[in-house]
Amino acid sequence: MAEVEDKRIRRTKKLLRQALTRLMQQKDFQSITVTDVVREADINRGTFYAHYRDVYDLREKIEAEMKKIEDFRELIADLHPSGTSNLQPVLARAVDYLEENREIVRALVRGTGVEGFGRKMITVLEECHLEMRPFRSVEDAYAARFLATGIVGMMEKWITEPQPIPKNEIVELINRVLTGNLI
Repeated sequence: MAEVEDKRIRRTKKLLRQALTRLMQQKDFQSITVTDVVREADINRGTFYAHYRDVYDLREKIEAEMKKIEDFRELIADLHPSGTSNLQPVLARAVDYLEENREIVRALVRGTGVEGFGRKMITVLEECHLEMRPFRSVEDAYAARFLATGIVGMMEKWITEPQPIPKNEIVELINRVLTGNLI
């Protein structure tokens, strides 16, 4: 019987996640209420509160349950040997990650911008860039933030486009911008 309950709980949580994702694509996150979510999911309000405190808790759980940003960090950790400055494999992996999670990332970016998900991506890319430099200076730290913010900005534009360019083209474009202007 516990397996049936687990399936129902998973189904309910999935419906709530999907409902919030759809709502976040339609309007600002701050204006979304529990009532909006339960109506969209066609679920009882009490059922919502059995799993989440409020819509902020639901959003946090969505961010945690999707392929975690820490997983992304691990995916790119083995891509760059120390001392290299080639970000292309890291960019390709980042774009793959975004494409795999396109709908929820699009909603998270729209709902939280650089304060939430985008800020985490910036931190990962910034750390990755700094790890690739054997000698770190104050200038390296500022340049890493600048590069990471620009990369995330370009990826955010790509992920939110209704008709995005193919992923290999966005990787090449970001790489051209970086190598042509900054590195």
